[in-house]
Amino acid sequence: MSLREIAARGKRKGRRGRILTPKEIRRMKKRGYQAERELVKRLRDLGFKSVRIPVSAPSSEPLPDVFATRGECIIAFEVKAPNASRAYFPREQVEKLFSFLEMFENYPVKLAILAAKFPYKWVFKKIDSVNDYSIHRSEGSNIALEAIN
Repeated sequence: MSLREIAARGKRKGRRGRILTPKEIRRMKKRGYQAERELVKRLRDLGFKSVRIPVSAPSSEPLPDVFATRGECIIAFEVKAPNASRAYFPREQVEKLFSFLEMFENYPVKLAILAAKFPYKWVFKKIDSVNDYSIHRSEGSNIALEAIN
């Protein structure tokens, strides 16, 4: 369900007891876009060729938020910029990362990485299987972008 659909539900209560206003939805999306742009800049500074894929609504196409290449490595990122202390990555979004990576047979190294941008801190989590994931702001990264060849 998209954020737009949640806001359009009217007076019914959402999962957390209230419906998001259009202004709140715009602010959430803007924070996410800014995090994606910041990640692309960071990757380029590290020597990756990277691009943000701007998809404004949930899509059946297997597209990551950001992808990057360097040498024989391709990386697909799912990026979240939560307002809370935890970022959630549903199985459907994780599955799209792996489906996207399967299309690139020429790259021997394929990485799926979940990225959470908390205030003043990035956390990167390399994943190897499709599942539901969450990242807490107190966690550390299990992969360093600088170490990827």
